[in-house]
This record gives sequence, C-alpha cells and structure tokens, in this order.
Amino acid sequence: MCFRKVQCTRYACGHDTPNAESLVDCRSTRCRYSKEHPVGCKTCSTSCKQWLRPAQTVVSFLSPLNCIHCRR
Repeated sequence: MCFRKVQCTRYACGHDTPNAESLVDCRSTRCRYSKEHPVGCKTCSTSCKQWLRPAQTVVSFLSPLNCIHCRR
C-alpha cells in the first residue's frame, strides 16, 4: 500500500515539527492511491486497498533550539 513520507525538524527538546510530505507510490493496481490503479475501476470498493499505510517520519533537519511550545 502507498504511504505518506513526512519530513520534519527535530528540536533539542525532542519534539518534531512537520515541514513537508509526499506520497510514496506502491505501484499496485489494487491500491486506490497508486498511479497504477486503473481509472474507473468498477470493483474498487471491494477489491482494492482503500487506505494508506501509516505515515513514515523522516528527520530532515536537527535544530539546537527547543520547539516553539517548549520555549514559552
């Protein structure tokens, strides 16, 4: 199944803040989110995956500061 890849900043306090996200395509004809899924699939609701896998978090930047919530 397809999933979202979420790029985030990790702060010194340990909290993460999302910066960007993208969809990672599983390339399956039986996943409704894939670009390989046929347009107009007549049995989609019963034969195709209707949900994404859980999002994958990728730390793309490390900040030496605490996040905005912990700075208060």
